[in-house]
Amino acid sequence: MGLALTALLGGCATTPARTPIAAQPAPRPYVAPPGLERVMGKTPATVIALLGSPRLDRTEGKTRQLQYSGKACVLDLYAVGPVITYAEARKPTGLPNDPVTCLNLIAPTKAG
Repeated sequence: MGLALTALLGGCATTPARTPIAAQPAPRPYVAPPGLERVMGKTPATVIALLGSPRLDRTEGKTRQLQYSGKACVLDLYAVGPVITYAEARKPTGLPNDPVTCLNLIAPTKAG
């Protein structure tokens, strides 16, 4: 009876219907956070031309780090791939600082 029941239930098994996968939307163009437009989305060469030689320029894997420092802060810019995609800043004490403020202290914009 067990074999007959297995054969009977086996005939009832169905494969689940496949759900179509929705097309992925096109990636949105990169938009720099307000105040960081001078460096975000730019190549490291462009940033170096703007800010000068970094205190530290190192590559680890596919990530390149440019570090700039002033009296009031340290600014780290990271390029993952060909352009700068991330920025973080800290005070000389190690406490977090605003990257926009730090960038403006290191390289003030010219009033125009």
